[in-house]
Amino acid sequence: MDLNSDFSLYKIHLDDFFTFLIFLIERSVDSETMGDLIWEKGIYYKKNTKVPFSGKINGNIKGQIQDGKKEGTWVRYYSNGQLFSVSNYKTGRKNGAWITYNNKGHLIEKGQYKNDLEEGHWIRLFENGEISYKGKFKNGKKSGSWVAFYYNGQLKYQGNYKNGTKDGYWEYFSPSGYLYEDYSGYFKNNKKVSSKI
Repeated sequence: MDLNSDFSLYKIHLDDFFTFLIFLIERSVDSETMGDLIWEKGIYYKKNTKVPFSGKINGNIKGQIQDGKKEGTWVRYYSNGQLFSVSNYKTGRKNGAWITYNNKGHLIEKGQYKNDLEEGHWIRLFENGEISYKGKFKNGKKSGSWVAFYYNGQLKYQGNYKNGTKDGYWEYFSPSGYLYEDYSGYFKNNKKVSSKI
C-alpha cells in the first residue's frame, strides 16, 4: 500500500470538495449587473420575474440591492475604469455622501442627501478645479448664502435663498467683473423688488 498515492488522492478529493463548496456559497448570493435587472415602480426585478431582486450588483456600477431597493454605498465607473461616482442609499432613497468625478479623477461635485433630498453644503467644480458654485440645501431647497463663478474664477453671482427662493440682496457680474445693475438688487420670493442697495 502506497501511503503517498492514497494521500494525494485524498488531497485531490478535498480540493474538489472545497472548490465545490466555494461554488455553492458564491451561487447562494445573487450577483448581477444593472443590465440584468428591470426597474418598475421604484423596485428592481431580475428580468422575467416578479420577485424583487436582492443581491450584489457588479460591473461598471457596483452596489447592493435588498428587496428591490438600493442599499448602502454604490460606486460607478467610467468605461476607462476611472471612478465616476460614490453614492449612498437607504431603502432605495438617496441618503449620505454624494460625490462625482470627471473621467480624469478630479472632483466635480460633492454634497449630501437625506431622504432623497439635498441637505447641507454642496459644491460643484469646473474641470480646471475652480469653483462653479457652492451653497447649502435644507430639505432639498437652496438655503442661505450661494455663490457662483465663471470658469476663469470671476464671481458670477452671489445672494441668499430662503426656502428655495431668492431673498435679500443679489449681485450679478459679467465674466470680466462688471456689475450687472439691471439684474442685481433686492429680491423677495424670487422677484426683484428694488435695485437700490
